[in-house]
Amino acid sequence: MKILPRLSSVAAAAGLAGAVLTTSAVAQSGASVSDEDLLLAGNPVIIKSRVRVSDEFTDVGGGGSRNKLILTGIYGFGFNGRDRDFALGFELPILENHPAGGHSDWGVGDLKLRAGQVFVDDPGGWRAGWFGEAEFDTAAEQVRAIGNQRTQMAFGGGASYPVWSIFTLTSTVQYGWSLDNGETTGRKAEWEAHLTVSAKVSACVSLNLDYKAVVNTVGESTLTNTLEPSVGWTLGENKNLGLFTSLELPLDDTGTNWVAKAGAIWFF
Repeated sequence: MKILPRLSSVAAAAGLAGAVLTTSAVAQSGASVSDEDLLLAGNPVIIKSRVRVSDEFTDVGGGGSRNKLILTGIYGFGFNGRDRDFALGFELPILENHPAGGHSDWGVGDLKLRAGQVFVDDPGGWRAGWFGEAEFDTAAEQVRAIGNQRTQMAFGGGASYPVWSIFTLTSTVQYGWSLDNGETTGRKAEWEAHLTVSAKVSACVSLNLDYKAVVNTVGESTLTNTLEPSVGWTLGENKNLGLFTSLELPLDDTGTNWVAKAGAIWFF
């Protein structure tokens, strides 16, 4: 497996991890990690109806950049008066490609449809569930080069546990594969695992650190790793509006320097 750590990225993320653990010790009395905090951190085993608008800016090694404006909608529903058992949703991005020394283009990206179920749901204890998605090759011709260029599926599961009222751990594993070979991107078959730490630092602010490992099983197996520190804010009297920002730092030489993300979520 090919692993080429970037020391600067490791140092930055390690510093953020230390800040998460240090700051959590001074969290306001009575503050605890909420469903909204976990969703701002991207936890897939929490179900709540929501609409999200986010932006992801990718700095590409060797010059150039890419941008992705993403609209996401999730509807949570259940039975016997519950609304947090099942979820259906979609994701539709607008892609921009700014190659170094080349012509910039933008257009609609690849549509995703999602579904999930939470089968263990103790607000003060374990949460566990499964999730799946289908991604379709719908990208406009002018930005197809940065789309997936194939129809692909993913299926996985995860669990979340509050180690302390202001400190929650989440772990997820999923497998993604393509239904066709794609015109230029080739076949996809990979495992993706996350370990996320979420800490409440005030009544409205949470800090998160996500470690992601991806194993590509096509041909010679390769492992890539990233760390993504983030911060989330919940706003409003009912905490039904959330803001978040994060910085994804590759720990391997993948051709990407960093990915900056920010967005807003309305919970309903």
